Amino acid sequence: METYQFRLTTPSPLARNRGRALGFTLAEVLIAMFILTVGLTAMATLVAQSLGGTDRARYLGLATTLVSEKLEDVNRWPSADPHVSAGGSLSADSSSGSINYYDDVDLSNTSGYVSETIASTTAGVTTYTNVIHNATGYVDTSSGTTAPTGSGIIAFHRRWLIEADPVVNGITLTGSRRVTVLVTLTNQAVEPAVAFQMSLVRP
Repeated sequence: METYQFRLTTPSPLARNRGRALGFTLAEVLIAMFILTVGLTAMATLVAQSLGGTDRARYLGLATTLVSEKLEDVNRWPSADPHVSAGGSLSADSSSGSINYYDDVDLSNTSGYVSETIASTTAGVTTYTNVIHNATGYVDTSSGTTAPTGSGIIAFHRRWLIEADPVVNGITLTGSRRVTVLVTLTNQAVEPAVAFQMSLVRP
């Protein structure tokens, strides 16, 4: 009579590792997908914030240029000029007679022109003066009773305030004037709103 002996053997560690290397478990795949999703979401958020910051810096740079331009305009006018008589407001559009202390500046990305519009009201009739600086260097001036329509792409509203004998650090500067210009982006392309303000004191 023949006797058969069976011996149960456990697989060697090498065989076990070879079996595991053949595939991934469902849990491992799900964990890998979750990590990948979190990483891609964080990267997309970072790119969006970077692009938003670039746009905001661009608009802020344009606002700074517009503030400097208006300060230079007011600074070169003589003291007797009605434009530099004390007046204006930073909280609301204001005028003194036919002189306005606010204007609108429209910049076109397509045609490259810069348009500056000033509205003046006399005897209940509002007249709009529009100065367009074309990309070719040609300057066109027009006026009418209808507000011009700009490109609507980048539009700034500019207000300025002129104070006679301003008080600076508790000292009254008699015979001087302080001009403060505030520029805000009216078509809110970026949040928070872009605004820039600067002051100039001169005798």
